[in-house]
Amino acid sequence: MDADSLLKSMINLLLVCALGAQTGCSAGAASAGSAGPTDAFTQNFIDLNRRIDDAATAVAYDPRTKILAIGRDSGRLELWDTRKADARIARQAHTVRIDHIAIGPEDGIVLTSSAGTTVMNLDPEGMPKVWDAHSGKLLLALPGEWTGGPVAATPFKGYYLIASANELHLYDHARRAIVGKPLLFKGASVSALGSDKQSGLMAAGSSSGELKLLRLDITGQTPTLQVVSGTSTYNLESRTDVLAVMLRDEGKRLVTVNWLSKQKRQDKAANIAGQQAEVVLWNTQTWARERTYPITLQAVHWASYTPGESWLVLAGNESTRGRIELIDLKGGQAWRYMANTTHPVAVLLPEIRAGLILQSGGATRIRYLDQE
Repeated sequence: MDADSLLKSMINLLLVCALGAQTGCSAGAASAGSAGPTDAFTQNFIDLNRRIDDAATAVAYDPRTKILAIGRDSGRLELWDTRKADARIARQAHTVRIDHIAIGPEDGIVLTSSAGTTVMNLDPEGMPKVWDAHSGKLLLALPGEWTGGPVAATPFKGYYLIASANELHLYDHARRAIVGKPLLFKGASVSALGSDKQSGLMAAGSSSGELKLLRLDITGQTPTLQVVSGTSTYNLESRTDVLAVMLRDEGKRLVTVNWLSKQKRQDKAANIAGQQAEVVLWNTQTWARERTYPITLQAVHWASYTPGESWLVLAGNESTRGRIELIDLKGGQAWRYMANTTHPVAVLLPEIRAGLILQSGGATRIRYLDQE
């Protein structure tokens, strides 16, 4: 290579490097931005959670933003960037425990809902709130009368489901407001929400076992929630709460975690008399039960999943011992892990095939298939 060619090559290289520095689009930067949770993060997370007396009551992880959101018994919200060893933001979000969290990756927001209620001004901080997922800034505290319920992102950017008692509301983030009329459930509280990006469908469950398959119509001036079809787990019997709903197979299947009917609970053998929940696969075209997944927990108080993962996370107990159980929806197996409290919660971090159990006085890392 002659001197002129060498000089041109060096100039081109410098221009490429300068452009990469300005745009942040170098190969290294792109790789770092797409990286998932690190071992340094998980170890530091465990270390920082030692001897914490503020129990985790809700948790959600989003694989797109890599944000881990945790709600605690005191009403505190924590936002962790799992790509970094210690990038934590904490906010006193509510006055009582946070029961539900949803992450909106396309809008970069986090929604929280607590056990409080603003009815009769019983809890002035009991309304659903919207937060910036990266800075922790409070973007909106929704006005009006609210009773804590689940929250979820819809399949459409900018729209979110927010439940309050037996009402299901639609939140428009661009308008920073609730839009349209609420969808009502029959004499029961909305207890679970989920959505499916591919089919554009959403699902909702209630404390009386009512299941609704929903669609969002955004073609008109006012977006509206439409009921596609529905059923109930046990003829709308009270205390048959639906704890989680997961749409699968482009909305053709729905997995529910729900409590058994009183009769079925009584029919159990004496040594498992406390068993109260089941995991069911439904055909949403016919609402036939296609499968029941085996679980070993006697009582289930909480259920969740990480978007895009075919695993359910159940939290509950066996007798007086706290347990976390992972349900493999593809293989049909249940994997159980010990917890040191009767009310643990847990979350899966799919990029590293690991999970975190949040329990009394700390956190424990688990592998997906490391059974107790």
